[in-house]
Amino acid sequence: MEDILCAKFICKTWEKDTNGLFDYYSKETSNFKSSIYEDMELIRNGHEVKEVKTGILIDEKEDNIETLFNIKKQDKEFIIENNIEINMEQTEENINKINDKLWYVVHQKNKRYYLLKNDIIKLGRIKYLITEESINSGDIKYELSFPDLDTTSNINKQNLHIGNPFNLVKEVKCLSEEEKNLEEKILCKFCYAEEADPFNNPMIHLCNCKGYLNYAHFNCIKYWMSTKIIKKENDKKTVMNYFLPQFNCEICKVPFPFKFRLNRNKNKIYELIDIERPNCNYIILESLNQKKENNENHKFIHVIKLINEDDITIGRANNADIKINDISVSRLHAKLNFNFDQKCVQIIDLKSKFGSLVLIKDKIELKSGECLIAQVGRTLFGTNIIKNKEERKEINIDEKCNKNKSKDNEEGKTNEETNNENFINNNLEKINKVEEKKMMEDNIQNDDSNDNNVEMI
Repeated sequence: MEDILCAKFICKTWEKDTNGLFDYYSKETSNFKSSIYEDMELIRNGHEVKEVKTGILIDEKEDNIETLFNIKKQDKEFIIENNIEINMEQTEENINKINDKLWYVVHQKNKRYYLLKNDIIKLGRIKYLITEESINSGDIKYELSFPDLDTTSNINKQNLHIGNPFNLVKEVKCLSEEEKNLEEKILCKFCYAEEADPFNNPMIHLCNCKGYLNYAHFNCIKYWMSTKIIKKENDKKTVMNYFLPQFNCEICKVPFPFKFRLNRNKNKIYELIDIERPNCNYIILESLNQKKENNENHKFIHVIKLINEDDITIGRANNADIKINDISVSRLHAKLNFNFDQKCVQIIDLKSKFGSLVLIKDKIELKSGECLIAQVGRTLFGTNIIKNKEERKEINIDEKCNKNKSKDNEEGKTNEETNNENFINNNLEKINKVEEKKMMEDNIQNDDSNDNNVEMI
């Protein structure tokens, strides 16, 4: 009998639908197991995950059916598809789109992940983008990298050469020659002056305001933004935090871009905020636009100095190096560790409630013997690729999706199948195991009402 490649899946879906989060300490989950031998599509209908053969038409409008991902079988591997658009505009709709894409789970049971430029990390519901890096050794400049070890995730290699899902440098409209020659001169809506320096201080249109509110001087907008910035350095002097509680037009509420170029001169890049770059190794984390209840957009920017191997902690606690005042972020959520010799920054989760995730920007290729724990929205899944040494058996999809089935049929399973299934199941159980002491110290409590009075940074 020939070896048959098989993908073993175990999925856990949190039964509360909240911003695409999965509660790693909750027991309120719906579980699903499957052995996949051919091209399949995994879907979620309410709390239930099901598998359907690729090519079968699904009415996604009916019964709240959501497609999680497609898995394709090739000769010696399975491929999990994850279609990510590149250079999207930072709109609320596009930012919410990536919630239901594949995310790598930063956990001790997964292989290590080392941050790269253009990576997107998700801590609770807050998403950060690594927009800038500066790693120098003498006169030589390096890029963030990762050690080529067995303990390093393959996702690192796949994300290395993939571009940024979001366009960080927006092209904006500036005053045209026809508009300059109009009899009625166009004035800045802040200072009521004409354009004097079209290169260093151009008149630009950053929002959707119309009429006489169309244009404003670049320096006028920049000065107005500077009056709203809250700037604070951590106690160790290793992180400079910038917080902008209102990063949008006051009138039309359209969010401003941090960086932009003019439609008539695309060579120069303008920045609305003066960010101090340190004279040492550093990276910059920029939050994707976050909309509050009053339609105001706020933004966080963190300049992290990589001067030693001290950990940079991230969380909601007052003593965190990077403080995020959001209820979905644990008090001590994650930490960053810099290794100068290997020019790499590792992200480590600190047993947070809603997990630390890294966006997977390309398809996932899994060969025999490889394992992966990842997340799609509120569904956590583990998969392991094995070779069966027996004849393929037809999969009864209805039977596998039956919630009343108390246990799987163990007949006909090889020792390798059983061991690998236990490996995935044990890892997911360890992730979901409730640690009461840790919950009391580090995670979100029911009595967090006084957290609203804590300062933003």
